[in-house]
Amino acid sequence: MARTGKDAPSPQQGRRDSQKARRDWVLAGLSRLGRHGIEGVRVEPLAKDLGVTKGSFYWHFKDRRDLHDAMLEEWAATATHAVIEQAQAGGEEAGSRLERLVEIASRGFDGRTELALRSWGEAEPRVAEVVESVDTARLAYLRRLLRDLGHSPLAAEARAFLIYSLLVGDHLIAEAHGRFGRKRVLAACFQLLGGRAEG
Repeated sequence: MARTGKDAPSPQQGRRDSQKARRDWVLAGLSRLGRHGIEGVRVEPLAKDLGVTKGSFYWHFKDRRDLHDAMLEEWAATATHAVIEQAQAGGEEAGSRLERLVEIASRGFDGRTELALRSWGEAEPRVAEVVESVDTARLAYLRRLLRDLGHSPLAAEARAFLIYSLLVGDHLIAEAHGRFGRKRVLAACFQLLGGRAEG
């Protein structure tokens, strides 16, 4: 979409607004997605969130689809590939890497955005493909760590699926777990599922 008409920034305004990096728009889009769903990711409210003009949007994106694509790329990169890289840096032993992965994922997991992305994917096949590729990459890494811990292929598959289900679905369950607390129960779950295979 061309930057013409009333939405086009003046040269001075454009320079000022373009200082908001493309990634600022992308992160604002993901935040708004988590709070309002994909219908809430519109140029005008995003510009308001960022404190810039609507025309500033077109310094960075051709149209909303371009923004949506960038949001999907950002999510796949930061919520999957970057997490795996950080886990890999947690040590050579598979158990240490798995522990680090769970710690990073638990701390930085944005359940609202994950849920909104999956809901968006139900309506748009291209989004569903990205979600599937992210799920595949995450499960493949978990599966590899569990195989390195000595689990059989089927046991690794089942444990990887259960660990991933805990990470993705934890925020949907409101139980407080009484005197144990959620954090302690989750830690016990991950320890139970992610331990080294016996004998």
